[in-house]
Amino acid sequence: MKKFLCCLGSLLLVATLLSGCSTKEDAVKIGVSFGVGSASRWPLEQGYMEERAKELGDEIEVRLNTTDTPKTQQEDCFEMIDSGIDVLILTPRDVNNTEEILAYAKKKNVKVVNYARVVLGDNVDLFVGYDSGRIGQSMGQYLSEKVYEGDYIILRGDSGDYNATLLYEGAMRYIDSIRGSINIIMDEAVPGWSADTAKEMVKNAVAQNGNRVNAILAPNDKLAGACADALTELGITTPVVITGMDAELDAVKRIVDGKQDMTIYMDLKDLARKAVEEADKMGRNQKVDVNADFDNQGESTVASYLINGQVVTKQNIDKILIDKGYYTKEEVYGN
Repeated sequence: MKKFLCCLGSLLLVATLLSGCSTKEDAVKIGVSFGVGSASRWPLEQGYMEERAKELGDEIEVRLNTTDTPKTQQEDCFEMIDSGIDVLILTPRDVNNTEEILAYAKKKNVKVVNYARVVLGDNVDLFVGYDSGRIGQSMGQYLSEKVYEGDYIILRGDSGDYNATLLYEGAMRYIDSIRGSINIIMDEAVPGWSADTAKEMVKNAVAQNGNRVNAILAPNDKLAGACADALTELGITTPVVITGMDAELDAVKRIVDGKQDMTIYMDLKDLARKAVEEADKMGRNQKVDVNADFDNQGESTVASYLINGQVVTKQNIDKILIDKGYYTKEEVYGN
C-alpha cells in the first residue's frame, strides 16, 4: 500500500511539473490590429512584436491595415477575436470610433491593449504608447528657441487622432509664449496625416505670404519631408527650421543635408516589445506594468505605460542613433 501511494505521489508530481511547462496549449494568442498610414515605423513595429511573441512562446497574428481595404479594421478585429485570441493589441484608425470593436472584445472576454494611438472615451485594459504631450513640448521648445521671430507654419496631425492634439497642445505651450514676435501664417490640421495634402497646404500658405517662412512645426517626419519638398518646389533657398518625429532614415538624411532641423527618436523596438510582454501577462492573468494614468476623456483614467522621446539634431545623430545601432554610418552618411 505504501509503495502504491509512493508511486501515485510521484506520478502526481510529474504531472504537476509537466503541466507547468510551456506548451503550445499554454501559449497566449495575441491579435494585433494596426489601423495606420504609410509611415515606415509600423512594419518595423510589426516585426518587433512578432519577434518578442516568438521568444515568449506565444502565438501572434498581425494585421497591418493602411487603407481599410479589402477589409476594414473592424472586420480584421472581429475575425481575430472569433479565431480565439486571448488579447487584442489595437492601434485605431479613428480614435473616436472603436466602440463596436471594444464591445465585441468584451463580449468574447478578450482583453485589449491600446497601442501608440490612444482610444478616446472608451475603456481599455492598458495603454502602451509615448508621452505625446511631453514630446510636443520638446518640439515647441526647440522651435521657439531657434526661431523667436518671423513667419511660422503650424501643422497638426489628423484631427481625429488624439495624439496629434496632445502634440499640438504641448508644442503650443512654448510657441504661445512668443506669439507677440512671430506671425503664424497657417495653423491647420492635416487630414489623414497625408504628406501630399500637407505639401499643397504649405505651398499655398508660403506663396500667399510672398514666399516667406522661417519655421514649420511638422508633427512627424513624413509631414516634415512634405514641407521640405514644398519649399524646394517654391525655390526657397534660405534656411527654414522644420521639426519632425519618428527618426525615419529619410528625415535623418535631411537633417544631415540641412533640410530638416530635428526629429524625435523614440525606442519603438522597446515600445513594441513591451506591448507584447504586457499582452502576454494579461493572457496569463498576471499583473501588468503601469507607470502612469492617462486621461482618454472617458469616465475614468486608463492604466498606462508611457515612454518619452529624445531630440535628435545634426550634432547628436551619431550618439543617439548610430552608436546605439539604430542606423549605421553608411545608411546615414553614405559610403
